[in-house]
Amino acid sequence: MNMTNPKRSGFTLIEMLMVIAIMGIVAAMVISMAGAASNARKKGMVDAERHRLMLAIDNYQSKLSFYPPDNGNIAAAAQTAVESYSRTNPLLYELTGAIPTNLGGNYIVNYGNGGTIQRIAFTNVFARGGIANSDAVEPQNFFKPLPLPKDYTNYTAAYPSIFGLLVPVPVTNGQLNFWHYDSSSPYRHNPSTYDLWAEYSIGSKSGQLVIITNGNW
Repeated sequence: MNMTNPKRSGFTLIEMLMVIAIMGIVAAMVISMAGAASNARKKGMVDAERHRLMLAIDNYQSKLSFYPPDNGNIAAAAQTAVESYSRTNPLLYELTGAIPTNLGGNYIVNYGNGGTIQRIAFTNVFARGGIANSDAVEPQNFFKPLPLPKDYTNYTAAYPSIFGLLVPVPVTNGQLNFWHYDSSSPYRHNPSTYDLWAEYSIGSKSGQLVIITNGNW
């Protein structure tokens, strides 16, 4: 009598559960690695732009003997219209240079795109009278900023002609993100120089955004 067991034609339930468990572990590892790679990419982009800005600021200081002024306290007339400190950061104007016009408080600013755009109402937004790096003929240009997105004015409706330096990574999807710059506050991290930093999201935890601060301190 032949007692040989017949050949199995499939997996047992235990084997199937083991395969599913292994696939779940591998999927979790892949997702985790993808998230880490995405965060590393964001950090690299912000680091690269921050170093470009820091070099431009140092060159500015070397040429003009002082660091680019910030906007200090936003002018009272603009406080209700301006959404954030960085939204109206005048560092862009200082690094790219400006030509004053005969229209009080207005400047022609080279945005690094081969042309010029007139920014209006400068003195109504910033708490200082003008741009230090300005010249009637050819101001010094230390920096070529990132190109503006096509829908820029959708996010800056209050002052559509006032621009700030953009961070290459948004705080949240679909939102503009601006560099923070402080060269005058007595509470800054670098009392003898300046503070430059950006904030951006690396995901969420328990329904709350996880915000990273990337700065020069």
